[in-house]
Amino acid sequence: SLVRQAVLDLHLQAEDNFVLKVVQLEELLTVRHSVFVVGNAGTGKSQV
Repeated sequence: SLVRQAVLDLHLQAEDNFVLKVVQLEELLTVRHSVFVVGNAGTGKSQV
């Protein structure tokens, strides 16, 4: 899939659960105006 290839291009691990979460986020953004990204410091929230 395109998501899996994009993940590999970024030298990340294209695990099934990660790819699923990316697809779920994209689907959520098509029906919502915004989402909240929460997590601990240093976990990559700013990269989203």
